[in-house]
Amino acid sequence: MCSKIFCFDLDMTLLDHKTFHISEKVLKDLETLKKEGHVVAVATGRDMDSEFSKAYKKQLQPDAIVHSNGQKVTVGEKKIREVFMDPKLIARMMEFCREHHLCIGMNIGKYGCYVNKEVLIEHEKRIFGDGDREYIDESNLLTHPFYGLAYFGDPKGTDLLREAFPEIKTPLFADRRGADVITKEVSKANGIQALLDYYQKDWSDIVAFGDSMNDYEMIEKAGNGIAMGNAVDKLKEVADYVTRPIEEEGVSFALRHFGYLSADQ
Repeated sequence: MCSKIFCFDLDMTLLDHKTFHISEKVLKDLETLKKEGHVVAVATGRDMDSEFSKAYKKQLQPDAIVHSNGQKVTVGEKKIREVFMDPKLIARMMEFCREHHLCIGMNIGKYGCYVNKEVLIEHEKRIFGDGDREYIDESNLLTHPFYGLAYFGDPKGTDLLREAFPEIKTPLFADRRGADVITKEVSKANGIQALLDYYQKDWSDIVAFGDSMNDYEMIEKAGNGIAMGNAVDKLKEVADYVTRPIEEEGVSFALRHFGYLSADQ
């Protein structure tokens, strides 16, 4: 088999939010893919170098990472793409969110930095049982570069944001209690294109796995786009194949279904 580039979303594709663990079977499978000469990449909305994600980067040890929905791309420790959000747009969105009591922001190191942080505190209490992370003043959003922002709250709030700022899109997280806030031209597919240029491959060489709407473009364009069984319906509609859900080892099942790995591996 010719070598492929396997692009895996992280949250609810590799990382199960019910346990916040990546299964040992998946970790073994990714290592086997690398040993057989394939490129293993993580393609995520997260910045995998951030305080809250670098442990997963260390655990997965991918060959390459498409961070922040394609705004940063690294191969090993080499950065091959980096694009930041316009700070003037961030300032305008912050003012709008203050007026409409919407929660928007991003982490800076280990600190949360959000407009209306109380919404996020309540969100994290529901998920983790506590909301005790440290926060810094929202004015820091104006003095740091960001690839994009995050919204937390009811999905209806994302409708308000898009109406006020037609240049953005807000793909929802898997739990529908938050969304990436990125400009319309941003997508994981753009980041993957940087990988294709680097490795001198084309889209027919891409095998992509995902579950949410920020995976839409990469699943649609991939030579083999695979939606998780727990994926949103719109993603399943454009996928080449729908595998089992994450709790049933959907990634490992699809890798064997297509013969990328053998049944005894």
